[in-house]
Amino acid sequence: MSIPELACAGLEEAVNRFLELDPTAQKQLAQLHGKAIAFEVSGTGQTLYLIPDPARLQVFSRYEGEPDCLLRGTPLALTRMGDQKTSSGQLFSGEVEITGDTELAHSFGKILGSMDIDWEEQLSHYTGDVVAHGVGDLIRGATRWGRNTLETFGMDLQEYLQEELRLLPQRQEIETFLSDVDRLRDDVERLEARLQRL
Repeated sequence: MSIPELACAGLEEAVNRFLELDPTAQKQLAQLHGKAIAFEVSGTGQTLYLIPDPARLQVFSRYEGEPDCLLRGTPLALTRMGDQKTSSGQLFSGEVEITGDTELAHSFGKILGSMDIDWEEQLSHYTGDVVAHGVGDLIRGATRWGRNTLETFGMDLQEYLQEELRLLPQRQEIETFLSDVDRLRDDVERLEARLQRL
């Protein structure tokens, strides 16, 4: 067994253990049974082939024949394909290139992006329910605090740039400008129509 084959075997085991944490994703991947999805990592010359079957996701370094779809991009861009918030931006920016069955590629990305793992439940197997729930509350609180802090910072920065530095226009100024542009466009169209009649 070559080193790439050993790496693929280890990756396959890790991916399937991760998928076992979300039985719904596992069932959805089983519906893609027999399809070959290739990931070409830019700059490395390496291609991985993922083939779902009813029981698990197989990972190969070689594949005889043409894959059903090929996703090509940097490791970071390919990793972000599973995130539903950024995956469409990845495609339109050209960071990830898809050839072949694009619907299959999107379905695969959607399955990975919608995985819902109850990490608190997984932790409770090792620490017990009380400790796992406490850790979960701590993480949820820290996440809420971080989100609120970022939101407040964003509002403060916007206000500073608009009110203090006057670098950004306020919403009403933008709406007034757009309204004036619309009115001017309509006036020009009316004038053009009058000139054509004359």
